[in-house]
Amino acid sequence: MNLRLFLNVISLAVVMTTGILAGVGTAISLQTAAAQIIDNSTATSLGNPFFVEKGRIIGQRVLNVSPVQLEFTFVANATINGNINATNTGTTVSTVQPNGVFHTKGQGFIMTQDGEVATYTNQVIGNLTKEGNVLSRGAGFWNTPSTGELAFLNDMMSVFKLEVDKEGNLSAVEWEWR
Repeated sequence: MNLRLFLNVISLAVVMTTGILAGVGTAISLQTAAAQIIDNSTATSLGNPFFVEKGRIIGQRVLNVSPVQLEFTFVANATINGNINATNTGTTVSTVQPNGVFHTKGQGFIMTQDGEVATYTNQVIGNLTKEGNVLSRGAGFWNTPSTGELAFLNDMMSVFKLEVDKEGNLSAVEWEWR
C-alpha cells in the first residue's frame, strides 16, 4: 500500500471515529462545512453534503437471536446536490454487539423524478442515545449507469450520519469522500 493511500485510509478512520465519539457525548458534528483531515501533503474537506434525506422505517424483522440481528426496510425523500429530488429505498441488517453497539450492512437505490437510478451499499456503526434514538455513522459505495444528473455518483465513496427516532423517523446527511 502506498503512503498516500495509507494516509487517506487513516484519515477516513479518524472521520469515522470522530463521528462515533460524537454519538456518545462529544460536541462534534460532521455537519459542519469545514470538517477537515490534514496530513503532511493534502487537506481533505467534506464541504457541503451532496445528499440530505428524511424518511421512515416501513418494515422490520428479527433475523437471528444469537447474536441479535435485525433487518429494517426504509423509504425516504432525498435531495441531491440541493436541487435533484429522489426517493431512496433500502434495507439494512444490524448485528447488535454485547456492548450495545451495532454493526450494520445496507443496500438500496435512489430514483429521481425523471427515472434516473443509482445504487449503493454501505457499512455502518451506531448506538442508542440517552433519548432512545439510533445514531449511526457510515461509509457508502455508489454506482449508476446514468449519464445524466446522477452520473457523478458512479464509483463514488461517501461518508454519512444517520439518526432514527423512537417512532422510526429517519434523517441522514451524506458527503462525498474525495
